[in-house]
Amino acid sequence: MNCYLWELEAILEGLALRELDKQEQNAIFGFNLRYILNAKKPQMNKILNKKKAEDKIRKAFTRNQKQMNKNHHRLEKAMQALEHFKNRR
Repeated sequence: MNCYLWELEAILEGLALRELDKQEQNAIFGFNLRYILNAKKPQMNKILNKKKAEDKIRKAFTRNQKQMNKNHHRLEKAMQALEHFKNRR
């Protein structure tokens, strides 16, 4: 594979960052395992709140409803103005 020096540096930086992310995931797993083993009554919500995570993902991928409604309101006003001025000839 041929690549420029800056591309190779970017690839190596990405690999190093991926390793750091893996280490972070392993540390989180270790802390969660320690919590489960030592807690008298471990609760899943303290480890992973699935509903909160799903809502966060949905929020990231859905459009803002207020912004869409505002744009829809502007469109209605523009159409009313066009209709009003269309009959003025």
